[in-house]
Amino acid sequence: MDARNDVQQTAPVTIDVHTMGRTVDESTVDQWELKAARRALTNLKSVVDGHVMMDLLAGQIEAGDRYYKELVAASGGACRESRTEFTIRGLSGTALANWFAAQAGTGRFQDKSLLVNAHPEHYVEPPTYTGGMVETIDGHLCRFQVSVARELPATVAAFLDDSYPVTLMNALLSLDDGTPFAYCLHQARDTAAGANVVVRVIYPSAAPDSLIEGHCEHLAIEFRSWIRNAATASH
Repeated sequence: MDARNDVQQTAPVTIDVHTMGRTVDESTVDQWELKAARRALTNLKSVVDGHVMMDLLAGQIEAGDRYYKELVAASGGACRESRTEFTIRGLSGTALANWFAAQAGTGRFQDKSLLVNAHPEHYVEPPTYTGGMVETIDGHLCRFQVSVARELPATVAAFLDDSYPVTLMNALLSLDDGTPFAYCLHQARDTAAGANVVVRVIYPSAAPDSLIEGHCEHLAIEFRSWIRNAATASH
């Protein structure tokens, strides 16, 4: 048996890369690849105008509308949450709330790039909406409008946590025909080191586990970006 072939078959392959006298491991190359993917995606989003993007995605958006309406109809008003929590050092919950109020106090981000670039799957803000997004949720495109929720249904308000006294945002997400689809309940509390933050999207109870768990990941990516934006603005 060729010992070299045996090693190739049984040992994992690792790669070191050498650039101009530096040696880097694969985790560094992974970071370079991620930065390159973000640059490419940001470039595409910047050159494809909102109407063109909507036209390109029209079939998937319409299929998504049907899917989410079915979830609403099957739930009979019952809800479940997708929740992600953050421990922040160096930025208070109050400062984060002030940043949100300045950026999205009306449900629409003042700086559109902060919204679109917060997550790779934020495709486009529908040009005809005063606040909203087309994004991927559980493998389905979802087109929704965002408005500030002045009042919350009791089934939704039950998810609020009084131990987080700082409100970042309470928002209603509606489908294209105005059907209430989900609610955002984002809260924070100040700590000695910074803040604890909990962000929730309240979905129809018929939403599958894959949607709930997938949107936890979505919230983690999205809000980490906004927390970093808020920290930059606050310093």
